[in-house]
Amino acid sequence: MPERSAEQIRLEIAAERQRLVEDVAELRREAKIVIPVAAAALVAVTVLSRTKAPTRAAKLLWRLR
Repeated sequence: MPERSAEQIRLEIAAERQRLVEDVAELRREAKIVIPVAAAALVAVTVLSRTKAPTRAAKLLWRLR
């Protein structure tokens, strides 16, 4: 089994890093869809229950965006 050169290893690491960057970008795109839907659900729960817990949860979601 031939050994890999340092340059080959660097190229493999760079390719893996690029895949990770793309995965993070995809997760952020998905989060931009999910967070507003979750926030709308929290608003509905707040209106229906009139408690402070959903309001705190909505504030947390707002900070996460």
